[in-house]
Amino acid sequence: MKRFISSLLMFLPLLSGAQISLVVSDFANAGDSVRMSLANPFPIDLQNTGPNAVWDFSQLSAQSQQLVGYNPIGFGSILILATYGPIAATPYKATYFNLSADLPIDQFSAFLPVELSNLSQYTRRTNSQINSIGYSIDVQGQGLPFKSDTIETRYALPLQYNDTYNSRGYTYVDLNPVTDLKFIQHRERTSVVDGWGTLTTPLGTFNALRIKHDIVENDSIYQTFFGTGTWIAPPEFVTTIYEWWTTGKKDCMVRATVGGFGQGQGGANIEYQDIYLGLDAGLQSEEIKCSFYPNPVSEWCYFNTSLPFDKLEILDLNGRVVCEHQNAALQGYFDVSFLPNGTYTVAVYYSNGVSYQKLNKL
Repeated sequence: MKRFISSLLMFLPLLSGAQISLVVSDFANAGDSVRMSLANPFPIDLQNTGPNAVWDFSQLSAQSQQLVGYNPIGFGSILILATYGPIAATPYKATYFNLSADLPIDQFSAFLPVELSNLSQYTRRTNSQINSIGYSIDVQGQGLPFKSDTIETRYALPLQYNDTYNSRGYTYVDLNPVTDLKFIQHRERTSVVDGWGTLTTPLGTFNALRIKHDIVENDSIYQTFFGTGTWIAPPEFVTTIYEWWTTGKKDCMVRATVGGFGQGQGGANIEYQDIYLGLDAGLQSEEIKCSFYPNPVSEWCYFNTSLPFDKLEILDLNGRVVCEHQNAALQGYFDVSFLPNGTYTVAVYYSNGVSYQKLNKL
């Protein structure tokens, strides 16, 4: 028995740093959400990797947060549903979509006679791959889809230490006849699982894999708002993304991005998974007046607002949505009698932002 216990004690440290493998269930699915924090400046050793590495990011602190939603297909125009929905060709049947900043539509909008907004990226999730299959852009509020002619693989599954894969993505965006603007996005990706070991973040300590993505992008833009129609080739854009993953968390635990016109310029932009801290970007208090009463509340909570809002969500201390209320009026009420006693955050979603208030349940 003593020999068995001694052997077990020797084996336990090996368990704490065990290698893991990532499979499709470790990645987000439609309807999931992950709360990511943008970190304050933090010194990070991006060369620290390899077998049995130790990554200590316990000192990360947040300057802002966002709730990343993996939206199910079913919201959008008929064109989007036909392109990415259940009746789409197999490679383009999307699992979910996210808002994206991969195309510079904000810069274009300033010169165009139409409004461009809500750039979304569409993802297909299978047992063997996580693929980027295209985009949609709202043009004057109407969603227009743009499939990728060459589909980029973000993750080739299962993922284990020393795995390497390469992929290309090619997408042609033509906004004619609405406006004379064309955009070609061409990306080359090389990804390698270059480390495994123990990762510590403000959420705890985990067995982890590190994935390094090198992405080279060469784009072309056709425009007519500066003289005659011409194609413009911006400089090559190089981005390196370092991700630390564990099992069952839907997205990476830490992501460090280094990008610029030339590799390694500037410091790393760091995001990480965290609990809800109430740091989401919201509206300025002088822009909106919304009150809840009684507060504290036991059953029915009433509200008055100076602007109509789309919906409100009640979040617990872990940032989970425990109640949602749709709205189209300046006054109303909702039931909280089923909630456990405690302190909650009410997120009120308006067309131009989000407002946050505390609500105490008795």
